[in-house]
Amino acid sequence: MLFAIHLVLLYAEDQNMSFPSQARIEANRRNGKQGRGPNTAHGKRRSSLNAIRHGLTGRIVVLPTEDLEVYTAFSKELVDSLNPETPLERQYAQTVADIQWRLNRARSIEDGMLAMGHYEDEGAFDAASPEIHSALTAAKVFRERSKDFVNLSLYEQRLARSQKEALRQLRELQSERKAAEHSASEESPRIAQSAGSGQGREPQAILSRSAPGQRRIPEVIGFVYSSAKSSPVAPQTPVTIPSPTTQKTAA
Repeated sequence: MLFAIHLVLLYAEDQNMSFPSQARIEANRRNGKQGRGPNTAHGKRRSSLNAIRHGLTGRIVVLPTEDLEVYTAFSKELVDSLNPETPLERQYAQTVADIQWRLNRARSIEDGMLAMGHYEDEGAFDAASPEIHSALTAAKVFRERSKDFVNLSLYEQRLARSQKEALRQLRELQSERKAAEHSASEESPRIAQSAGSGQGREPQAILSRSAPGQRRIPEVIGFVYSSAKSSPVAPQTPVTIPSPTTQKTAA
């Protein structure tokens, strides 16, 4: 670091460069405090918009010069008309509404560009009627500023493509959700009907009755079909097996 400063000083001496004095530095600071910017509230509000060119792009949807309540009502009405039900569907619906707000602004800008001609050089002429004057002024404005209208048209086309894509994705999400709900609604009665009819259940097993002290064995209720005649055969008679306690008593 010291070596770099030393090189700068040597270079300044070779080039006969003069550094500002302390008095000059203080004078610059005093001049900087005496700002020449706007002092009124209206002037400050206007100067705060110097960096905003058109508002057709960027993250800010509602400009400071626009009415937030009007945007909120417009956005809610448009989003509700798209019938979103999931968070992702609401996100795409909000995107469609925001882009439409920008498109409306672009059309207002176009109208304003044509209207400005009446107060500038394009409208400085006499005509036989106000209608003829308005039409000729708009034609002159478009002829003199055709490049500006082309740029505005490019922004509108970009916004329209983005809105179309967001609307397409929203419709796909809604179609998938509705298809899944339809499948679930058809599957529920089928499962209930299958459970009520008893299909697919295994044969129940009961214990044969036997005398006290004797062992019980399970018996399967059902019919046994022969492979030859396909006729039902009655179930066999339950077999009772004496328990070891009974055998010892009998002996």
